[in-house]
Amino acid sequence: MLENIRIKVEPITNKISLELSKFGITPIMLSGLAIIFAIISGFFYSNLVQFNINIVIQNQVLGAIFLLIAGLFDMLDGSLARVTKKTSSKGAFIDSTFDRVTEIIIYSGLLIGQYAESILIFFAITLSMLVSYSRTKAEAINVDLRGIGIAERSERILILCFFSFINEIRYAIIIIIILSSITFIQRFQKVLSTLNKN
Repeated sequence: MLENIRIKVEPITNKISLELSKFGITPIMLSGLAIIFAIISGFFYSNLVQFNINIVIQNQVLGAIFLLIAGLFDMLDGSLARVTKKTSSKGAFIDSTFDRVTEIIIYSGLLIGQYAESILIFFAITLSMLVSYSRTKAEAINVDLRGIGIAERSERILILCFFSFINEIRYAIIIIIILSSITFIQRFQKVLSTLNKN
């Protein structure tokens, strides 16, 4: 769903990426920064440590803020690769792998923080991985799934962040499970229908 919005804001992200390239910043650096901020996000979600600032801002809100920052860097790394013509199979592999690592880190933080029952978090991460895997596998057989499904990775991040801000993460997990299930089915059907036409 957000893929259409991403296309509209692409000129903006391209300009930002061009500016970043002037400082010698590479797509791999941005991917690395996305992982670092995801780790910080997962740490806050885990609730392992309480800080003085928690009187004003709770850990799950800090987790959401750093997750949004990680998502921004993740969006910019692909844009930077395109505008600097540094797209490659290696870069695509690293980006895709780092995206999965990021999700594992975040859900691990949610599990440790006990925001929802373990079984719910298990289903949320499993279905999220299935959604991502279906696209990766589809691309391997030349089927484009960009924009297919109501809960791609960007949507899942925004859902989690929104409900983090209102302190209702359990509802976010349940919604992610439902929407990820629907998205996986949509992608599965899309691949089968495309292959049947060929």
